[in-house]
Amino acid sequence: MRVQHPAAGPSLTSCLKVVDPETGRSCAEVQFRPLELVRSLATWHIRGQKSYRYVCVGTAQLTEQGDMQDSVQQQQATGGRLVIYNLKPVKRKSRSRLALSPEVDRMAAVSSAGAPGYELKYVWESDRSGPVSALASLGDAYLVVAVGARCVVLKLDVVQKRLIECCECPLRFAAVSLDICGHDIVVGSTREAVNVLRFTAAEGDSGCDKLEPVYSARFGANTADARFLAADLVAGVDHSGFVFVAGLPVKSAEFGLDFALGMHLGTECTRLRVGQMVQRLDLPEHVLAWSRSANDSSDNRSAGCIVISTLSGGMWTIARISDDAFALLRRLELAMLAMPPLHPARPLFAASGSINRARNTSRIQPTGIVDGSLSATFVQHLTTAERIEVVDSSPDLMQAALAVAERSILGPCPAAPDPHTTAAEFVARLVHDLSRVSIC
Repeated sequence: MRVQHPAAGPSLTSCLKVVDPETGRSCAEVQFRPLELVRSLATWHIRGQKSYRYVCVGTAQLTEQGDMQDSVQQQQATGGRLVIYNLKPVKRKSRSRLALSPEVDRMAAVSSAGAPGYELKYVWESDRSGPVSALASLGDAYLVVAVGARCVVLKLDVVQKRLIECCECPLRFAAVSLDICGHDIVVGSTREAVNVLRFTAAEGDSGCDKLEPVYSARFGANTADARFLAADLVAGVDHSGFVFVAGLPVKSAEFGLDFALGMHLGTECTRLRVGQMVQRLDLPEHVLAWSRSANDSSDNRSAGCIVISTLSGGMWTIARISDDAFALLRRLELAMLAMPPLHPARPLFAASGSINRARNTSRIQPTGIVDGSLSATFVQHLTTAERIEVVDSSPDLMQAALAVAERSILGPCPAAPDPHTTAAEFVARLVHDLSRVSIC
């Protein structure tokens, strides 16, 4: 959060708040130094005989007050800090103020009267040579920190009660995001799309920890965020709105990440997450969990959407569907784009292609994606006669719809007088069911 520090005049700084999601009230708050901005945030759960929940904060220390319209990346930073707090439940009856750090740098935790009992207790900090752009916890004993074009692994020393650097790996370009799956770390970078690093813990007292690069993307992108979809799949989004999924090589000797699918959203994107904002235990038949398998038959309750946030405040979701559903919706998309001008099924800007979106300047063309908003038009804005007209315009679409309907477990469609109506009603039903995986 970027705020004006009350005691420092018009100086740019950040604060960290713990907020009750039910009431929206602030439970605890930490204010940082003037001209110090939060660049990354991560939680770290350490479980043992006694569990601890830490909040790790990476900051950037600016050299001078820049224009308020400038982004954090555009403003010059001389360094940064890694600061760790312990999030503890407490019970308070009155308003109190706690000093969290031995230094006098305007840090404090504030607990509001009547708010849920939590406090942020200062634990440890470390000055870094540059802005701390990304953080991620690696098990109970390690914390991965991205500082510029370096990834550093810090190890928890229980005896000394501090974090010590155990290994690091240089990168070609600055890192912007980190995500961990097992001992693999996916790093989103400013020009190289994504890299995958592998951490190997020391064996015995004489060994040493290692952090080594294992895979790198064959394509470039100014990545905004990247996450593991599965142990062998990585998803990312760049600032211009290009969404990509890359698969780890099948052969161990290969180093490059294979491009699996991609789509241009045509808007500036900021974050990518995997999951759903609403828990759904009855997802449609054709929604699958993310993996390299063409049609994974595992329980689809584990299937999650790729959720993407945009700078304008929008949300996009991408779900993995079966080959049958993809082939059918792809034929529906092509049929709608081929309808005559001014037909209700044809998008207004069909000449540029709806799945390509507005600002496609990349040489990587969209692949493996169907546009759900275009498919939704078939259900929400067309009459039954217009749906049948679209299906009749493409023999491949009608044959695919009838074939998938015979194999589907969605149940029989209402009785229809002819195969044209049956195909149109099944396509509409499939699109309606698939829309249930969205966050809306």
